[in-house]
Amino acid sequence: MKRTDAKLDRVGAQLADLGLVQGEVAEDLFYRNVRGVFRKRRIQFKEVLRNLKKKGVAEYDIVAVNGDAVLVVEVKNKLEKRMVDRFLKEKLPNFPEVFPEFRGRKILGAMGALVVREDVGRYAEKAGLFVLTQTDEGAAALLNREGFKAKDFS
Repeated sequence: MKRTDAKLDRVGAQLADLGLVQGEVAEDLFYRNVRGVFRKRRIQFKEVLRNLKKKGVAEYDIVAVNGDAVLVVEVKNKLEKRMVDRFLKEKLPNFPEVFPEFRGRKILGAMGALVVREDVGRYAEKAGLFVLTQTDEGAAALLNREGFKAKDFS
């Protein structure tokens, strides 16, 4: 019984490590490509920050900054509606409080995920969020339809 428990603990640790690695891959993909993806939409970011955090308070996966706007990107492996809701209700509204240096700028939101079902992507888009995912070539792309207007969450 003890050996079985030990094996189960090892398998659990391996699965947890795999999830962490996938999360890092997703975050790295969007971090490296956020400038290029948004440049195609005529939005240029001067600075792109990764894992912006205040210890014990909040952490934001990617924050891209230009003169008058800040894009806050939440990264997931597979995007679910509940994740969109949590980002909209909990994380995004707290951003200007946690990082007051960005107050006075438009706050835009985005969800990035390696896997995005169409209905979930449209759900996030209807909420005013940019939606990023990977292409079949492994690059990053925006799923938002032509003419999409991002919501200002400031």
